[in-house]
Amino acid sequence: MNNRLFIHTNNTEKSEDIINMFESYLSEDKKSQVYMITSPLGEKYNYDFEDNAIVVLIPKHKIVFLNLTDNNTEFDYYCDDFVEDLNSISDKYNYKEYIGRPRDWKEKNTIRVNINEFNTIDDFFNLCRIEDKKQQRVSDFLISLLIGSINDISKIGADVPQSLLEKVKKNIILFDGDQTRFIYQDFSNKIVTIQGLSGTGKTELLLHKLKDLYSNDEDSKIFFTCHNIALANTLRERIPAFFNFMKVEKQIEWNKRLWVNRAWGSKGDINSGLYSYICNFYNIPFLRYSPVTNYTRIFSEALKHLEVIADDNFEYAFDYLLIDERQDFPDVFFKVCEKITKKKVFVAGDIFQDIFESLSGKVLDVDVVLNKCYRTDPRTLMFAHSVGLGLFESKKLNWFDDEEWKAFGYILERTNERELHLTREPLRRFEDVDLGEFTSVDIIRSTHVDTVIDIIKELIKKDENIGPNDISIILLDDDNSIYAYIDTLASKINSEFGWFINRGHENKIKIDNALYISNPNNVKGLEFPFVICITAAIKKTYKYRNILYTMLTRSFIKSYLLLNDKQDITVLEQGLKIINEQKYIKTIEPTETEKNEIKSKLIGFLKKPQISYSEFLNGIFEKLNIFEDEKKDKIKDALANASIEKFDEETTTQFINTIKDFY
Repeated sequence: MNNRLFIHTNNTEKSEDIINMFESYLSEDKKSQVYMITSPLGEKYNYDFEDNAIVVLIPKHKIVFLNLTDNNTEFDYYCDDFVEDLNSISDKYNYKEYIGRPRDWKEKNTIRVNINEFNTIDDFFNLCRIEDKKQQRVSDFLISLLIGSINDISKIGADVPQSLLEKVKKNIILFDGDQTRFIYQDFSNKIVTIQGLSGTGKTELLLHKLKDLYSNDEDSKIFFTCHNIALANTLRERIPAFFNFMKVEKQIEWNKRLWVNRAWGSKGDINSGLYSYICNFYNIPFLRYSPVTNYTRIFSEALKHLEVIADDNFEYAFDYLLIDERQDFPDVFFKVCEKITKKKVFVAGDIFQDIFESLSGKVLDVDVVLNKCYRTDPRTLMFAHSVGLGLFESKKLNWFDDEEWKAFGYILERTNERELHLTREPLRRFEDVDLGEFTSVDIIRSTHVDTVIDIIKELIKKDENIGPNDISIILLDDDNSIYAYIDTLASKINSEFGWFINRGHENKIKIDNALYISNPNNVKGLEFPFVICITAAIKKTYKYRNILYTMLTRSFIKSYLLLNDKQDITVLEQGLKIINEQKYIKTIEPTETEKNEIKSKLIGFLKKPQISYSEFLNGIFEKLNIFEDEKKDKIKDALANASIEKFDEETTTQFINTIKDFY
């Protein structure tokens, strides 16, 4: 199914010809997005004439009301009612102040068409084309209301943005076909899975699904869970603001209708995690974390208890479960979730968390695959993958088969037996930007502080509205010298621009009106218009390359890669030149022998023994000069009940350092 065509109608037989016309058109056109609906999505509006009409939505074009019959009177009633309801939605989300009443946009932004008024796709576009950029923007806002992809119009405004930064920042976000399908389609299967790359909007879609379920199924019980404690806390903080923004009229009944917490939890608080809750609900013995107690064990034991409950006595714990970070859970976890959930389980997960993780078994038979990274310029993503995987080099660090390349959004073209061109479809986020005007990545052979200052000066020269929150500086190396470098750089930036500096490795959060400088450990989930990555040299190690890939993709306009002038990086510069100019990766496919060597080395790396949690803690105890076994045991007990992510060395060390004198 084409993710640029979304169909939500009751009249596919009557509209078969127009659907086929657009499917054929979109197979050639790689930019357009088309929605076919009969009523506003996510709203409780229905019309008697729905079976006889279609509303065709194409960004930057008029909304087309398409009559599939010769009954013009009933069709006009349908159009009038639809426009009236669209105006109500506009008022609900405060759009009216910016785009006006129907009298302001009805004539310029909608059109009524009979099915026999056009014969070709060109005829259709001639009927609904809009030339004025302001009215194109109004149409996009109207479409966003109709598909539930609500934008904060007070922040991005109705005026046409002028600068590069404004064009990208103030782009109107519209769900693509697959994203819309996940939110509104009725899936027959009980477990509905969405899978995609980082930056494809999976968590945001779960929030929209949550809003839809909570609003429309009034007596439902819902648990939203994930592995990561920090993410669970963030979600719990985000949901009230998200519900307010989406005008959810139902009050949030925490721990009565809605639970948002991590997957494990603690024994003393039944609402602290999904496992804690179901242990209490089904009277299952709670197992605390230990070096031999993990997700597989606790949920396997839970499943055994659940399976002996007679069907007549079985009570569902929840109506719906939403799960983020699918990749962090074993299969038995989902069997338990399916067992305890009455209606649907919605799951989102990454195809792969790092570029050296095997995709074998990861690209599963899922309901929705998202392979467009909406955060990042496709050229940046292509370069980041290339330098991370070693695609420009004679010896690659990793390689994927054709289906795996396609799974995360690449289009393949073989120019000869082994030369391969990999490209990605363009993104709507950059459709108003001439990508020929700027490069998405610059490699600069200098790490001097003055070089960083010159980059910032050049950015400000091009757009005086650029401020400290628009730029992030990331030091990729892990030696202590980077902190002295940060001190010097922070002082220089403050004196040159008067900007405050946010040391992300110390503060862990973004701060308004402060430039974010950090090592790579504190940038997950963040994005910035411009990112400056600084490293002494490109290393060959898997860990380093994965960090480099991840950090380069933190930008949504441009990344700078600064390194010393001593290293020969000619192949990287040549490869980047092709990406910036031709918009594809040019690489040589490894031979079968080379592929086997790559796989063998990678398997060896992935199978290296990993440190246990006990060994991890003992290392911290030794560093803090804690040697008494009794004290260690008490600290471990305290950690078991603390909301600290396992293997988070910095937070764990701070916690132990704070409590050690109490034991």
